[in-house]
Amino acid sequence: MYRNPQFHAVSRRRRRVVLTLFIVGTLFYFSIPAITTFYPSIFHARLFGAVNIGLAYGLLQYPIGGLIAYIYAVNMRKLDLEVARMGALPQPRKELA
Repeated sequence: MYRNPQFHAVSRRRRRVVLTLFIVGTLFYFSIPAITTFYPSIFHARLFGAVNIGLAYGLLQYPIGGLIAYIYAVNMRKLDLEVARMGALPQPRKELA
């Protein structure tokens, strides 16, 4: 199986998806300390009421994390199905009706 070029293509796609999502998540996460260090006035700007850009950006971490997890799950499911079609993984069981 490891000699199969299709398997290597799937492996490269998996690596690209994981690396891309890791970079996006890491940049988004570490942008908070970078912005607060070099441009603190940005996060102090008020959006409405007691909510400023810093609070909104910090809370945005949760939906962004969920979106990254969703994209990962969708992509890995597709890749798992491709690997299963190659015969490397057992086929998913069909639910009993």
